[in-house]
Amino acid sequence: MFRLCPLFGLVAAALAFARGEPLPDLPDPLGRAGMMAAVLHDSAGGEVIIAAGGTNFPDKKLWEGGQRKYHQDVFKLAQTRGSWAWTKIGDLHTGLVGAAFCPTPKLDGLIIAGGAAADGHRTEVWVVRLDGSVTRFAPNMPEPRAYAGFTSSNHNLILIGGITGPNDTTAIPTLTSLNLDEPSRTWRTSEADPAFARIIPLCGAGAQTMLWGGGCMLSAKEGKPFRTYQDNLSFKSASAEGHHFHGLPQTLAGAAGPGVATATHLFFVGGDDGSQYGHPYETHTGLGRHILALNLKTLKATIVGDWPHPVAVAPLVRLGDDLVTISGEIRPGIRTPKITRWTIPAEYR
Repeated sequence: MFRLCPLFGLVAAALAFARGEPLPDLPDPLGRAGMMAAVLHDSAGGEVIIAAGGTNFPDKKLWEGGQRKYHQDVFKLAQTRGSWAWTKIGDLHTGLVGAAFCPTPKLDGLIIAGGAAADGHRTEVWVVRLDGSVTRFAPNMPEPRAYAGFTSSNHNLILIGGITGPNDTTAIPTLTSLNLDEPSRTWRTSEADPAFARIIPLCGAGAQTMLWGGGCMLSAKEGKPFRTYQDNLSFKSASAEGHHFHGLPQTLAGAAGPGVATATHLFFVGGDDGSQYGHPYETHTGLGRHILALNLKTLKATIVGDWPHPVAVAPLVRLGDDLVTISGEIRPGIRTPKITRWTIPAEYR
């Protein structure tokens, strides 16, 4: 189901890192996991990145009993006199992580739906504008959702799975969606389907096809949530739908996403293959680095290179012809402030 790209492709992929101007680190030296982000257009039509929320462990490491901090900051990354720089432009109403997000159809705001906060999982739907203002965008979701798979397609925000609370031992078995052109209308929710019941799956959509897969099914073990990592892949288009077992190169959850679509492929970066799940956090050797391209027509998965550092649970956006990861986790409890860019090879655009 997958192939490693040939040597010349690896060389080209390595050179691609050098072509884009390096982007400055997130203005938090610890970095943050689970931020929400989008590439928007400013008043002159230039591309800017808005990034908000996320969590880290500022006092002690996770395995030393550190307490997770939920952040509210809204940052903007823009070019000023030819140089990229971050500016804090506002705050969310609460610290938030693991929400669904996408740009508005006019690329003038970042929509954030649900997510996890220090006091529980949320249902609210917000829009963050380029001036830093944060206002309600749509009616609340039917139930709290965090750590769902999500994507935007044909002006709809779509969520798959997720959990209603931090101690849930089963994932939500439905898909729910919101029409972004008519946000005052209610959310539409599917019938229950076990294929949807997972957390942090890969999810994305091209012009005609939506894909989702991987992630983790949940069960109870000694009264606590237990993850079973998945490698299956599902698809839905106007003409067909189905499931590919072992459709991914390996079990994979929490890849940087949602998937970034080109004319032919859907891209994800890094993630967690589950091979070290249950091992002591302090001995974890790092999360994934593969750059994964899923062919939107054949559904074949191809590893087209390696990211320069491990990354998971991070936003993945497209800036021009570059993929960009925004902060994220490099091993459990340890984040990176790096904003890393990679030029998509011409044959995959």
